Amino acid sequence: MSRWEQAVSENLGESVILRKTFKTVWEFLRTHKYWMLALYFPVYLTAFFIIEANTPTEGYWVTDTVVDSWIPFVPGFAVFYILWYPLFAAVGLPALIWDEGAFRRWMYYNMFTLTATLVLDVLIPNGQNLRPEGVEAVDFGTWIMTIIWAADTPTNVFPSMHVLGCLGDILCAVDSKVFKAPWRALIIIACVLCMASTVLVKQHAFIDTVGALLFAVPAFFLFYRKRFLHRKA
Repeated sequence: MSRWEQAVSENLGESVILRKTFKTVWEFLRTHKYWMLALYFPVYLTAFFIIEANTPTEGYWVTDTVVDSWIPFVPGFAVFYILWYPLFAAVGLPALIWDEGAFRRWMYYNMFTLTATLVLDVLIPNGQNLRPEGVEAVDFGTWIMTIIWAADTPTNVFPSMHVLGCLGDILCAVDSKVFKAPWRALIIIACVLCMASTVLVKQHAFIDTVGALLFAVPAFFLFYRKRFLHRKA
């Protein structure tokens, strides 16, 4: 077989694989309509950036407290801070594919808590003044933080969406039959480190994390109480 024939054969093989993959994905989306709940995320992000762009840069409620002066700045925890994004995929995608009930509960939790946060940010503009000055990108952690600080203002921080999202991931990991013990433990540990990072990299004040815990309580009772009580019984 000539090189040209071999290349054509390989291209045809790749085309068949792509067509089969596309067909499989399309069939799944067609028969599992609940995936459309995930469309909330682009809507949420659009609303978040609109609110962010129109939030005053001064005169807002400052969430700093004396507790924050006791918390050190640890830029190395920036690695755990950015885990928030892959954690969403690591929890949401398996639940979407293999556990409809868990995926629905996880989405309802996120829709409730994140929407409530956006509403609060509109009604009560807030922010924090904790970011240290003069930080230079001298290692991986400080490099990440300088990028984040350049793109994200220190406003609309109460309650912490990072903490709310991590709490939802933990609930989903414990709730769903998809996540076995080792994977569940890994998710919980990663979420705890991510939540801790919010104050250690000075993205949030301590009260922002407390506020997230308070916001998560009604969401838990709305979407997870019966599930956990039923499992316990």
